[in-house]
Amino acid sequence: MEKNRSYKFWDRVSGWSKAESAANSVLVKCISSKFGILIKPDDTVLDFGCGTGTITLRIARNANKVCGVDISGGMLRRAQLNLKNQNIDNASFIKITTLDDMFHNDSFQIVTTFNVLQYIENRKALFQRFYKLLEPKGTLIVTVPCFGNTNSFSILLVKLLRFVRIMPETYYFSIDEIEKEITGAGLSIVESINLSDLPERLIVARKV
Repeated sequence: MEKNRSYKFWDRVSGWSKAESAANSVLVKCISSKFGILIKPDDTVLDFGCGTGTITLRIARNANKVCGVDISGGMLRRAQLNLKNQNIDNASFIKITTLDDMFHNDSFQIVTTFNVLQYIENRKALFQRFYKLLEPKGTLIVTVPCFGNTNSFSILLVKLLRFVRIMPETYYFSIDEIEKEITGAGLSIVESINLSDLPERLIVARKV
């Protein structure tokens, strides 16, 4: 039931293109300089939780190929429209429902996920899957709001929206907790910095 509600939420907000574009534009400005350093022209990239593909298509400028995956058909329909409008030929989008759907015979130099992990209950399994999908010395790039150690107005608002069931289930964890989950999957953190006062964290980790 909770999973179905989550699907419906993301399908419903897939039409909020202006709001999502505004939010993503801020994020892209913060991390775009990292793309040029971390993502090389011959890299194949998996973007997990790609939404409408705004950041996925930005990654495509630096990578050889990028594949965005998401649970929301509504989000992916808009991503396909954005792909067509931008005339990009090295990006694709796929709908998934479980971790088991994810590329059993493929591997990637880069895996990215932006502002998604706060909606994932079993992050341990997800990070283990990312580890398997990454090639040796492959890189995981994560941004995530770490609400665990703060009581800001933003968090109170999120809790209220969750209480009235406007938002899907949202999980709260500290920076230390998310970093331990990443390293527990066998990845080594090479960079971890704040992007905003939420605090929204950028974490870069490498398969060793």
